[in-house]
Amino acid sequence: MSRIDVIVPCHNSAHCVGRQLAALGRQRTDDEWGLLIVDDGSTDALAATVDAHRHHLPADTRIVTRPVRGGTGAARNTGARAARGERLLFLDADDEIADDHIAAMAAALDQAELVTARIDYRRLNPPGVLRGTPPDQLCDVLTASLFKPHVLGGLMGISRGLFDELGGFDERLPALADVDLSWRAQLAGRAIGVADTVVSVSVRGTHRGRFRRGRFQGHDIVALRRKFAAHGTTPVTWRAHLADWLRVPVTAARAGAPAALSALVWELGWQTGVLGALRSEPPFRPSPLTVPETT
Repeated sequence: MSRIDVIVPCHNSAHCVGRQLAALGRQRTDDEWGLLIVDDGSTDALAATVDAHRHHLPADTRIVTRPVRGGTGAARNTGARAARGERLLFLDADDEIADDHIAAMAAALDQAELVTARIDYRRLNPPGVLRGTPPDQLCDVLTASLFKPHVLGGLMGISRGLFDELGGFDERLPALADVDLSWRAQLAGRAIGVADTVVSVSVRGTHRGRFRRGRFQGHDIVALRRKFAAHGTTPVTWRAHLADWLRVPVTAARAGAPAALSALVWELGWQTGVLGALRSEPPFRPSPLTVPETT
């Protein structure tokens, strides 16, 4: 039975990661597993929060420290480099896995090299937040996005062999590195499996959070479209971007009340991110990797 390493990136997540750590402490599995908490340049009491939960976590629970914040993709790569197992599970700090998550993901990884779980948005989010969230922002499992289906990074399980073959997450795409890795895996001939388990996912309930997330993803979509242009994605042009600005009110209205305002904020964030990427057009080259320190 091959070992599993669970990797949880954290940036100032001490206020929410306790829920996920408690869920990890309730896991029912016969698999050998370890836990890596990746401190991605945090300034809060993350270490103390982890220490408070160590009594119900596996003996091999480590904090891997990045001195400078690199984003989720970089943090996941840092955790993967420090991992010892043949299978990797990535989780988000503000979500909550079911008690059978590790066992179910391990079973799915026996059948496929890249797997995901089902999603529950109701458990962690107040009804008002869900009513105010546009449906297209509540991703379903393996929803096609622009090119091919993708696995959300916080629900991802992957074999070490495939992860290394793909070169891990592309750190030049901090907001959409999970989309990129999913597409590259499928282009390499791998199918995506779905584990028989559910992850409760937290969504951003503030307009500020939605704007920021939209901006980050809009910025990355420019590079992602350019990266996969040879496989059929259409690069973002200035003409198309200007046309999208004109459609923002219509797109927001289509979400319907009470989600129209949230949709408008998201669209404004997205288009702002696209605008920033088009204006800068940075060279698309790898970013340097940092050497992790473990405690």
